[in-house]
Amino acid sequence: MKQLLIAVVLTLWCQTTGYAQESKKITAEELKSWCYYLAGDEMKGRKNGSEEMVKAADFIAASFREAGLKPYSPETGYFQPYPIKGRNNVEIQERNVIGMLEGSDPALKDEWIVLSAHFDHIGIGKPVNGDSIFNGADDNATGTITVMALAKAFSQSRSRPGRSILFVAYSGEEMGLRGSRWFVEHPPVPLSQIKLNLNFEMEGESQTLGKNRYILTGFQFTEFANQLDQYNKGTGWEMARTYKSPAWIFMGSDNASLAIKREGDQAILNIPAFTLVTTDSISVIHKVTDEPQFQDYENMASLVAYAEGLV
Repeated sequence: MKQLLIAVVLTLWCQTTGYAQESKKITAEELKSWCYYLAGDEMKGRKNGSEEMVKAADFIAASFREAGLKPYSPETGYFQPYPIKGRNNVEIQERNVIGMLEGSDPALKDEWIVLSAHFDHIGIGKPVNGDSIFNGADDNATGTITVMALAKAFSQSRSRPGRSILFVAYSGEEMGLRGSRWFVEHPPVPLSQIKLNLNFEMEGESQTLGKNRYILTGFQFTEFANQLDQYNKGTGWEMARTYKSPAWIFMGSDNASLAIKREGDQAILNIPAFTLVTTDSISVIHKVTDEPQFQDYENMASLVAYAEGLV
């Protein structure tokens, strides 16, 4: 019995530390270069329907392809196209970017974990001190590159999760969660098979919470927080249970499209879906000062290692 216990402990230790060691291949410098591409001035704030959003989607799809993810569709590759009706009822075309990684457990691979982030922002607006580009570095290039990094980390890993994973980059979030709503209405796998959604937003600011800490919106609604507490032991990371950010942030990101469904006049909890953020401040949201040079890429690299082990 003692030998069995030692074997179990060693297995769990190797699983946790092994993921972290392998994920060190995802460096802060690599994350930084990706963020500077998505949130540089040349991308003009990644407004939905723009040429820059086409470039951003192509960039994400290329990273999924390099990671060896299976494309979303034989017809459209990694892209899930959909229409958005904007101002004056003018329709624009947008695309979600979706890659798939099959699980290793024959009994679990038909169950799915969704790792997601939105990659759109609000474009160009009224100048502030001569700057009119709303770069959207923390909101939400940092979340997008976290998903890209996790795809790369799993592709380099010696082991693979038992469940399958959908890596999803949504467009249309800034126009009312349009991309994630379309995803739920046209899912690549049956919704009943999606067991968890971890959505990533604003992973670059670490001063308000401190390093290696995060908020998980909506953790109160399921027992997932208890599983996190067990996993977090020895990782150096912890979840903040009290924070200043308003309660409505649970409904303010793409996790809400999966977490809530309507039955008549009632809104009920659906898929366990949460957004992970490393900040307790929304002061930079939709500001021209949300730029790549202000992000904490070392903390982000540590988060990628943490999140890979968690998944």
